[in-house]
Amino acid sequence: MFLLKKFSGLIKKEWVLYRGRLFFTIIGGLALSLVVPYLLLRFGDGFTTAHQQLFFLFTILVLMLGNFYAVLQFFTSMRFDLKAKEMWLHSTSSIAQLVGVKIIFTLIGYAIFNLLFTSLALYFVRENYVATFGEVLLLLFLIVGMIVMFQFVLFVILLLFLAFYLQMKHFIGRFAIVIAIPAFFLSMDVWFCFTESSFYDKIFRFGEIRISRLEQYLPKAEVPTMQIELGSLYFVEEFFFIIVLALLFIVATKWLEKVVLR
Repeated sequence: MFLLKKFSGLIKKEWVLYRGRLFFTIIGGLALSLVVPYLLLRFGDGFTTAHQQLFFLFTILVLMLGNFYAVLQFFTSMRFDLKAKEMWLHSTSSIAQLVGVKIIFTLIGYAIFNLLFTSLALYFVRENYVATFGEVLLLLFLIVGMIVMFQFVLFVILLLFLAFYLQMKHFIGRFAIVIAIPAFFLSMDVWFCFTESSFYDKIFRFGEIRISRLEQYLPKAEVPTMQIELGSLYFVEEFFFIIVLALLFIVATKWLEKVVLR
């Protein structure tokens, strides 16, 4: 009960500090996905794109920009707290809890954002699919769920490299960014090469879970090339990912704690 109350208090703090940014993102997104295409169609000459397609393209653009802004929002929140690190030092919560709440708040806030604009995107291409309300709802939650999982993985990785950057900054100052950015892309390249290797397939591609069975419950495209296809998940691989993410989060927060307490 005490932990739940503490978690609720930390979430409320994030809400008070950053709700304005979330509202700004949603209102700006609505303007870009609805108002801008309308003005282009109303006053622009030479637009041959179908009305619904133009609205759809701008909504996809909003989703891309919004998810990029979610990363900026997370880093802005971290930067604010690191500048006033006395709040962390005198807090009764651990740095892992404080950072975890920031991640959870950002994920929840932008899950709502993604839910809204993914719904709009699906509405604009509704004529290309035959579907019941339940099928659309399932597709909507699958898309938003995948975006949220991707964001979570991204936040954990970026948190680790933020701790690395701050550690390097202590030694070489502003030149730390010159090392941190190449190190990030090099690490990603090594990871992708590892996951595409035959060794990885032999070790982790076991326990197949065919999520393609869900395809029968998803909207049916009128054009074969637009048909929704799902692959498979592997239990061993997913379990491995969970362990790696947990370890990365622990290492990142411990490293960040060392930097803050220095």
